[in-house]
Amino acid sequence: MDVTTADFEQKVIRESEQRPVLVDFWAPWCAPCRTLTPTLEALEKEYAGKFLLAKVNTDAEPQLGQAFRIMSIPDVKVFHKGKIAGGFVGAQAAERIREVIEQFIVPEDFLAIQNLAHASPEKALEMLSAGRLNGKRKYEAAWAIVRGFLAQPNPDSAMLQATLDKIPEFGSPFSEQRTAMLYLLERAVTTADMRALVAGDEKIAGEFLATQLALVENGADKARAKELMIKAFHLLGSENPLTLDYRRKLSRVLF
Repeated sequence: MDVTTADFEQKVIRESEQRPVLVDFWAPWCAPCRTLTPTLEALEKEYAGKFLLAKVNTDAEPQLGQAFRIMSIPDVKVFHKGKIAGGFVGAQAAERIREVIEQFIVPEDFLAIQNLAHASPEKALEMLSAGRLNGKRKYEAAWAIVRGFLAQPNPDSAMLQATLDKIPEFGSPFSEQRTAMLYLLERAVTTADMRALVAGDEKIAGEFLATQLALVENGADKARAKELMIKAFHLLGSENPLTLDYRRKLSRVLF
């Protein structure tokens, strides 16, 4: 859909109150713009009306280019609730553009996986592996599946590890928990203890930390016990009362 200065308010600003509007600022002479256009149009079709694609020819509508400080093109801005809420510059790949779009749209795959994660983490993992989720949504879905496996009495460790592998070692909100969980799996920490640490169960997680603290004080393998405590803190979260309490206790023992 082409947009002009005259109808920008109606077609973009007002429409963005109902759904996200991606505004592609382009020009006919711009080669990267011609590269990007088919990708944007394919994504608009893929998302089936969940966002609107609007195009502004900056040669024909220089006022809009100036108003939104367009310095280079293609420049895609996401309007949400009447305001610019995101965007990108340059001809980006579809995967990268999906990450931008899905900050404002909850994908159906994500909702389906979240609904399956507890009752059937195996099916949820299969769906995650076959789907198109990327970035934050993918990592959030993977962590929900991890929690689903941990809810089972005897989860399949290979499937649990395969799910953790969907989360990158660095750069996601769950990377630290991923690393901690893999460490605990490799050292055969019980499912009950891992479940308690992830859930923040005060009694069981507290008993786990108390046991490891005693081993740091008097055990044969103090380094292992110390590292288990640190990984437990990562699963509990830095602001959890157990983390705060046992970090102080660990510091007193060590120093």
